[in-house]
Amino acid sequence: MNGKEGVPLAELDLSGDAPEEVALLSSDIVRITSGDDFTIALEGDATAKNRLRFLLEGKRLSILRDISTIQDGSRATVTVTMPAPKRLVLAGAGNIFSEHLARDSEVTIAGSGLVETLGINVDSLEAEIAGSGGYRASGVTKALDLSIAGSGEAALSELKVGEADITIAGSGSAGLASDGSVKAKIMGSGEITVLGSATCKVQNMGSGKLTCKPGPTGKNQ
Repeated sequence: MNGKEGVPLAELDLSGDAPEEVALLSSDIVRITSGDDFTIALEGDATAKNRLRFLLEGKRLSILRDISTIQDGSRATVTVTMPAPKRLVLAGAGNIFSEHLARDSEVTIAGSGLVETLGINVDSLEAEIAGSGGYRASGVTKALDLSIAGSGEAALSELKVGEADITIAGSGSAGLASDGSVKAKIMGSGEITVLGSATCKVQNMGSGKLTCKPGPTGKNQ
């Protein structure tokens, strides 16, 4: 990461403030649980755990692998206990599961992995998917800014959104719930489905489509 390789968990200094951002740069699994104290625990195959490396820079915790070790198909699970993260970053084929997010949050996915944040209650959520990765979320956000470039999927049908601004370039797809307003821009064959009575506006360049399932006051423009 930035030319740095990180250190084994046993050598990581956890005495400072908890990070605000977690970045996973491998195909392993990260589970973020709620807590005031910052701790990290490992589970899984010994080989997979031993090749993990950690890097703390400012408010960012990066989790990666020692590239000099044998890369087989085994995966480790990293459990991070910390206050609600402001940003999650996934690069590769890994998985991040977080049970909470800060009031104003960002989720960035590059690659084929999955990020899942269930039961969140936030003011604003900015999500970006580049590649074939996926993002799954439920709960409530007042504002959603979603961008998909490629074939990624945002499965947000159980996320109640006040106002949404969505851009898809490619064949990606998104589903969400809203009784507010949804503005969409689709370039390519992407698809967006909105459940509820939202007012929906779309700018379309290609074969993509925006579908707003009719509600009591729902309408497409």
